[in-house]
Amino acid sequence: MAADVWDVLVIGAGPAGAVAAAALAERGVRVAILEKDLRLEAKPGEVLTPNAIAILSHLGLLDLIEANDNLACPLACIDRAWSMARPNREHFLGHLGGRAWVIDRVALERLLVSRAMRASVDVFLGHHVRGLSRRHGYWSVQARSSDGLASLRASFVVDASGRAATVARRLGAKRKSLFRLLALHVQSAPDTERQSEPASLTIEAAAVGWWYAVCGPRQTLTCALFTDDPVLARSGAARSTLLTALDDTNSLPRWTKELVRSGRMRSVDASPSLLGQPAGEGWLAIGDAAASFDPLASQGLANALASAVAGAEAIGAYLKGDRVPVEAFAVRTTETWRHSVRQLFPIYQAAAHRWPTPFWQAHSSA
Repeated sequence: MAADVWDVLVIGAGPAGAVAAAALAERGVRVAILEKDLRLEAKPGEVLTPNAIAILSHLGLLDLIEANDNLACPLACIDRAWSMARPNREHFLGHLGGRAWVIDRVALERLLVSRAMRASVDVFLGHHVRGLSRRHGYWSVQARSSDGLASLRASFVVDASGRAATVARRLGAKRKSLFRLLALHVQSAPDTERQSEPASLTIEAAAVGWWYAVCGPRQTLTCALFTDDPVLARSGAARSTLLTALDDTNSLPRWTKELVRSGRMRSVDASPSLLGQPAGEGWLAIGDAAASFDPLASQGLANALASAVAGAEAIGAYLKGDRVPVEAFAVRTTETWRHSVRQLFPIYQAAAHRWPTPFWQAHSSA
């Protein structure tokens, strides 16, 4: 390592971590990122809706997203078959201020890490945090890699480790889930030979949960079932169960069934959850580490980017001796998450009227 002492250590090289690190480095702060993975694996496509335009512009990403077909493709509309049998369509193309995109998450993460490195952020891949302690105003972070155990020191630590909340949990912060939610998702390989169509996102409620289907950059197809049934996540039964569950749907794209039948299936935790303590003396959590939003809101990525910018501003003030912005950041994080929950509650209630099943009854009363 070029140095073993930094002003700020960021744990996690996802969008939130990379953006926060770059923002701090551009202020002249010495920053390093520790990322446990050596390479980025494929992830489901994500959507940026019009309310992300402001943060994208602030970060200088808007023009890049609109110009790079491998990074993003315009989203024409969202079809929501939620509390009614026929979908309600929300258009984006051709509407002033209504732009939206389907994002290649891996391509975005690579772009943001590259930007951080160009801003003089030190990035260490394959480093797993094994311990941390604070003494005399400095953090000591132990990280293990293929080269052995390294000790790094910093004045401030940022937890950008996603739902794992590696730093916060080690410091005793508790995480509370609003309800259990699993995402069983299937994704195709990119296929530039597939006939290109304007991207559209379909969301449809079913008895056991709700479906998500979208065609993203390079004609990559993604579909997912969000459910709370752990039996569905068992590999032996999941595929046949999903195919049966598709029989309850009417609005999903024609390609969905074939993708479920032949694509690679994965199960991930998608539960909306919040850290009881998103910040403390000399540390704060950003992105999913601080607050994981209900995927139904399609706001996770935009909120992660906004959280990174706000967190970097608070850290900059902290390093100059002002602790108040870090405390205010923690309050805003909690308020933003709770506001999102309140907005979605009526949608779950409406779906429960159409589908009076255990899934919807539980989620409409959470």
